[in-house]
Amino acid sequence: MRILHLSHDGLPDWRVEKSALTSSKQGYEVFFAGKKIADGYDATKVFSQAYEINWTAKALCGMPYYWHSVRNQLAKVIKQVRPDMVHAHNLFSAKLVQDLGERFVYDDHESWSKHSLLLSEMEEAVQQQEAQQYVSNASSGGSLVHSIMSMAARTKRSAVNRRTTGLWAKWEKEVLDSSAATITVSNRIAKELRLASGSGSSSRIVVVPNYPTKQETSDLEKPRYLDRLSSVYSGSDGQSNGSRRLPNRNMDGLYDLFNNDSSSSNKNTGTLTILGWQGTTTDPSSRVEFAGFLSRKEMFKEMSNHSIGLLPWKRHWSHYFVNPNKVYEYAHAGLHVMCTSSFDTVIETFQGNCTTFDDYKDLASQLEYYDENMEELYKKRVKTYEFAHSNLVWENFEPEILRAYQLS
Repeated sequence: MRILHLSHDGLPDWRVEKSALTSSKQGYEVFFAGKKIADGYDATKVFSQAYEINWTAKALCGMPYYWHSVRNQLAKVIKQVRPDMVHAHNLFSAKLVQDLGERFVYDDHESWSKHSLLLSEMEEAVQQQEAQQYVSNASSGGSLVHSIMSMAARTKRSAVNRRTTGLWAKWEKEVLDSSAATITVSNRIAKELRLASGSGSSSRIVVVPNYPTKQETSDLEKPRYLDRLSSVYSGSDGQSNGSRRLPNRNMDGLYDLFNNDSSSSNKNTGTLTILGWQGTTTDPSSRVEFAGFLSRKEMFKEMSNHSIGLLPWKRHWSHYFVNPNKVYEYAHAGLHVMCTSSFDTVIETFQGNCTTFDDYKDLASQLEYYDENMEELYKKRVKTYEFAHSNLVWENFEPEILRAYQLS
């Protein structure tokens, strides 16, 4: 079988690669088409061949000229590859393949109809910010022409976002009805997709969580005892802030929990290391460090030097549908996972092997407790490590991917 993996993103993308490797084990020939491949990445280690497609933001919004440009590029790739099945990663790829009439499996990395609502929240925040700026400019004698132009741009952008929100929901329904099968990352998203799809395609929706593979975690040793409390957060989310950040990833105030300033009451919360971006802190009282971007091998190695893995996004309605990869990487590295109590899927998955908190005051209190009870924390780390290596592994769910390919 020849399988083309299609994405509106480029490589590396570990979920795309894991899916391709699963197919390769069965002797299938795998190809990739998507955005530009990162410099230094060797796609031939996974794919027989990789093709570049020039996705644009306007194409993702369904604007006809740009959409047809991407469609024509994909048609040329399909003519060359002649796939038996297209594994379409995320909504845009699936809709594109549907338009071309190809047989496909839809891999929904996240609930796109819900994601569009998050983008609407972001737009509302931007509008509020710009409206305040407009009032400020007007009251201070700023340029009336500039203010009017800004208002016109806001109105246009708002109209585009409203159109996009409705369009993505419509596309999702069409893709669910026409895909050979749909793969998604959690039971909660699967439940929503079954409701959206109706009875006709509900049996063709399968769940494949985005867990680490045995290959990348088999060398991770049982956690060693650490006598000083240290936590880690993995991800580049914190580089975005204010109105440009996804509202369900708000971490405002997190760094304040790790501050030795005389006014701070959080003296015994340990240290925090951030993986994924190269930040700096000029505050000598801060106990926050930045490790920068790391390879997956380096990431797991760094994680194993700490005791706690944090998922500290402040409570948000969308957390019901969210299933972040980072918590499962923490667990495999031997960290005890602490997450906001709104992450239902994460809590359910760990089956008691994680700690929850309601807000940052609660988080600080629990960190201070663990600082005084490192032996208890160590036992939890070992238990989490063993649970993850037995249960939270990609290979346990590979049969579901293969089953999806066989559905018609």
